[in-house]
Amino acid sequence: RPIMVVGTAFNVLGLLLMFLAPTYTLLLLAYLVVQISNNAAGAAFNAVVPDVVPQPEFGRQSGILGGMVQLGTVGGLATYIVFSLLGMPLVTYLAIGVVLIATLIPTLWASRGEGMEPVQREPAKPPLEALREFIRPLHSGDFGWVVFTRLMVTGGIWCVLPFLQFFFAEVSKIPHADQFTSYWELTLLLAATPFGLLGGWVSDRYGRKIFVYASGACQSLALVLFIVIFPSNLVVIFAIGVLFGVGYGLYYAVDWALACDPLPDPRHAAKDMGLFHVAYTFPPVVLPPALGFVLDAFTRHHAPSGLRALLAPGIVLFLPAPRPAPRLPPPRRGGSG
Repeated sequence: RPIMVVGTAFNVLGLLLMFLAPTYTLLLLAYLVVQISNNAAGAAFNAVVPDVVPQPEFGRQSGILGGMVQLGTVGGLATYIVFSLLGMPLVTYLAIGVVLIATLIPTLWASRGEGMEPVQREPAKPPLEALREFIRPLHSGDFGWVVFTRLMVTGGIWCVLPFLQFFFAEVSKIPHADQFTSYWELTLLLAATPFGLLGGWVSDRYGRKIFVYASGACQSLALVLFIVIFPSNLVVIFAIGVLFGVGYGLYYAVDWALACDPLPDPRHAAKDMGLFHVAYTFPPVVLPPALGFVLDAFTRHHAPSGLRALLAPGIVLFLPAPRPAPRLPPPRRGGSG
């Protein structure tokens, strides 16, 4: 909880600095403050989830949490669109800061039981042994496979997201592609939200793996359609966005439940959820810069071929093979329990 407070405070400060930044250099530095503080607060928030959610509720609450994340993204994107249409896009930074403060308060209240029991410090270990113990969950058991799956799904998204504007401008020949991309992403998120809200609840009864398979199939198919038909018809483009959104929602409906079910050691849940969080933050750091060089190399000869080269890896990344489902509590059948 203290890390969420400090991280959010610096996040709001960074947003204010982005709003006021007179030069690109200062804007970049402010953006780094936002990213670092946001990820610190986000990792701490992930760590709270297994502390405050009972195990039988992992699926349902994961769906609600995923749905709220999607609704929040919809709200943020819609806010940006509205302020852009009013000619004040930078005010979006201030709006985000207000929302962060307003939502931090109920989050702190809901997690007020976290940290009430004193932490029992364990004996110190040699550095290499401590490091091996720290990363052990990444290469052993179902939790490591869950982290790998999240890494692949997030990687697939970041093979697409930064380059959509170029695809719509260069391939689909859509005017004002930057604005159109915002509307397309908004459609995607609106399609994802109901599946996120309901999917986690359904997964408590039918398991999580089917959602991962269905999610990968939908998102891969959407990329295949982009690559094969190079659509320029707006109805087709938005239909592909809905398909992609359904897959996005299906995965994030069970995202947190997948991680909480096989946690190796409840005593170290916060540390392991931090490792899980890195699988969400690492791909956007690595993939866009690397794929930017790929795009540049291919488009020197033929623009569409470069975009094919970017979208094709996403198809593969969206098709991870989950291991057998971890042990779960018996499904609830009827009644109020």
